[in-house]
Amino acid sequence: MTRSFRSPRHPAASLRLLGLAAALALGVACSKPDAGAAGGGQAAGVDSAGGGGRPLVALIRAADWMGSEWGEDAIKLGMREADMEEGKDYELKISSAQGDLATLPSLIDAAIDAKAKVIVTLQDATLQAAVQRAKGVPIVFNLLSDPFAAGAGTSDSNHLPNITGVYSPGFGDPEQTLRVQLIKKIVPKARKIGVLFSPEEQLSVIFKDRMTTASKKAGLSVEAAPVGNANEVGDATRSLCGKKVDAIELFGNAAHAGFASLIKTAKECKIPVFSPAPFEVMQGAVASFFPDFQEGGVEAGKMLARVLHGESPAKIPFYQLKTTKLIVNQGEAGKAGLTVPKDVLQKADSVVGGPAK
Repeated sequence: MTRSFRSPRHPAASLRLLGLAAALALGVACSKPDAGAAGGGQAAGVDSAGGGGRPLVALIRAADWMGSEWGEDAIKLGMREADMEEGKDYELKISSAQGDLATLPSLIDAAIDAKAKVIVTLQDATLQAAVQRAKGVPIVFNLLSDPFAAGAGTSDSNHLPNITGVYSPGFGDPEQTLRVQLIKKIVPKARKIGVLFSPEEQLSVIFKDRMTTASKKAGLSVEAAPVGNANEVGDATRSLCGKKVDAIELFGNAAHAGFASLIKTAKECKIPVFSPAPFEVMQGAVASFFPDFQEGGVEAGKMLARVLHGESPAKIPFYQLKTTKLIVNQGEAGKAGLTVPKDVLQKADSVVGGPAK
């Protein structure tokens, strides 16, 4: 069973969501890097100025756990709504650290060397690296939770003069209480939640701590397992299996980069996985509560167009994304021995997978 997203109010918004609904129906996963993504964290793709005199836009990702519908595709859509077309009005080059955050500074440097007109940073770690190294280049950020922790400013209107962008506090759940409530709804017998997190990523630690607090208030305990890179995720997940956790949540680019190992091990242990990334629901997670990244990408694209037209980022306030979404995979829930409550299915913006036979 696949139910499309609720009809938005505006026709333009309906068009924006067509690609997303199709991707969910077909089970497109975000783990496959785009053709322009760099292999091994190298800055392939950001190697030259825009062709034909067109301005170069360098889009840089910390990791590839968000699908292109919420990254470059949504940004391109926002650009088109601002009457700017790729290949005609600008050139787009994409690179990715693929979860190896130590390579982010070199990707930022490569964009600067290529004389990028604007650098688009996806995810908090990328913005943090850009704040430190790209002080003279306009920056538009997206797909992140806290630009202030990255040093980009102190408020939506008081920020560094070369930076603007879109963010969602706590990825749609500032105190992580809604994620805990979702787990309790779908796993009513849960007593212990396992959390994979990346200790080298400040935001990941913050989310882990907030979820621990929210879980305790809800009468649940938390077992936290640190992961330094994608190769550690499988073993960390198995350690949570040994500690008899009833569900697993994950935070941080390193943890998401190892999702394939996580879900394989979790399925062996029959432990349901919850994620802030909706595309990971298509890869085996049971449910995801997340901001409307599609809306955020379009807004970021419009900001990018304004900057390319000559407007200073200093005059463009940060955009706080407040709309949230819920996607549920009934089939994966059934495989874990769970039945998703009807009220959760009714509230979900998308239901995929169908009931397990």
